[in-house]
Amino acid sequence: MTKSFQMGYRKISLLLCFFFFVIGCKKNNCEVVFDQAYIYPIEAAFGKPFDEQIKMFKIPEQTLHCLSTDALIKSCISYPKMSLIWTMSDLQGGFDKVYEMCNGLEELFGRGDKYQRLISLYKQLDFNRDWQSYTDLENGRYIDNIVRHELIIAQYEILNDLTAREKLELFQLALDNQKKKYELAHQIWGIAGMMTTCAILSRIMYLDKYQPLIEEYNNNELMLLNVAYILIIDSDTVNKVMSLSEDYLKIIKNK
Repeated sequence: MTKSFQMGYRKISLLLCFFFFVIGCKKNNCEVVFDQAYIYPIEAAFGKPFDEQIKMFKIPEQTLHCLSTDALIKSCISYPKMSLIWTMSDLQGGFDKVYEMCNGLEELFGRGDKYQRLISLYKQLDFNRDWQSYTDLENGRYIDNIVRHELIIAQYEILNDLTAREKLELFQLALDNQKKKYELAHQIWGIAGMMTTCAILSRIMYLDKYQPLIEEYNNNELMLLNVAYILIIDSDTVNKVMSLSEDYLKIIKNK
């Protein structure tokens, strides 16, 4: 192979690489960013076999990557099969089941601003609303909406990426909301409604290897169920998580 031929071959190779790089960039860039949640074809899917519905509820790739993170979160929260989180023996198992179906969740966990946008939407939820002014059905739907937000936040894909400032912000917010839930535990929330806030708190302490929580986790099966599976079957676990959280909040505030 002559020297001039080698040089020409290299130029062509470089041009081809550049061409495919540009094509790839154009493919991944979005001419329009969608700020509204994806509208699932619920009516079209009605009456069809379950597996076919799941395929129909996949967000098209060209739309998925061009949803703003707020719109993507709302699309995950409103995913038509999200109610399946309640069909397993524990909420983590329910979430894992939905995660396999909903491609929006995988996209969300890959976003760099996932925490910032999640916490912004979470702060907009009203824990102090006049619950007595609504029907049981309306309250149930509102509680379910809050649980969906908290269940996503409680995933390790979110908690592992927190900065020290974000961790303190989330821990304080989750504890404040847990206290509000606890005040209305018998009338509104029940144990099931408090599992996700307890999971956020206990998982942060678990990741930080807070020794009192680790000891509970290792020696108390009920605490293990709370941390690992987002399952609480005894109100004593709620009280223990809140007590540990009060102590740990003082520690991370002084770091």
